Amino acid sequence: MTGVPAATLAYEAAPDTGLPPLLMVHGLLVSREVWEPNLALSKQFRLIRVDLPGHRQSPAPEHPTQARPDSIIEALDQIRRSLGIARWHLCGQSFGAGIVLGYALTFPEACTGVVFTNANATLRGAETEDALEARRQLVTTIRAGGTDALRQLPYHPAHARRFPPDLRRRLAQRADTIRPETMALLMQEGLPRLSVRRRLGAVSVPTLLVNGRYERKFQPLRNWLAEAHPAIGITDLPGGHAVNVDCPDGFNAAVLKFLRGCG
Repeated sequence: MTGVPAATLAYEAAPDTGLPPLLMVHGLLVSREVWEPNLALSKQFRLIRVDLPGHRQSPAPEHPTQARPDSIIEALDQIRRSLGIARWHLCGQSFGAGIVLGYALTFPEACTGVVFTNANATLRGAETEDALEARRQLVTTIRAGGTDALRQLPYHPAHARRFPPDLRRRLAQRADTIRPETMALLMQEGLPRLSVRRRLGAVSVPTLLVNGRYERKFQPLRNWLAEAHPAIGITDLPGGHAVNVDCPDGFNAAVLKFLRGCG
């Protein structure tokens, strides 16, 4: 860190009734509401759902470093300590996948199990100069184009064809309240630092990928993971990038089965 305080994250924690705690971290341009199809897990876990910086109730970053994964990870651990939790499970979707895997690498003593979904930026290798330049241009476009430019992003929830209509509408409305500068910072400072590909061998916590096999772009990374890190479990489900929403019953069952086997 640089002396700048960690990001501040809003969160919703279920009362402590003795159930094992499960932290849930969403992806870009949605909010903790994206986990609503998975609330059946509250019967077996104490759910703690957070909002990423500048999303829903979390304040926007006041400094560029607060949009970086290490700052978000430190903010999550501050939540854990404030709740008096010694160890918890973690579940991350999309951008949140990189965050929970980074958390497990930073604070392994606080983790019991990790579940993550399709996350291209989390597992990608070194980026080409063309890819880096394309992101720089996109960041410039977002800063100049504002909310209209955010709406053009393919992962804006307004384009989520498989989402239940009411959830899609609410998430799209939330996304339209996100400051373009917040997204620009997360793309500029967060995405280039999100990949844990070179560090996956150091993950000491039981880990599961729940893969939405309909997302064709992600499947080569899924196959690379299966070959390079066979200790990481993989469950394939009929869903896309947001497999927890597309296939909630299968997702919930996979999470429950896996985490029941973790210490």
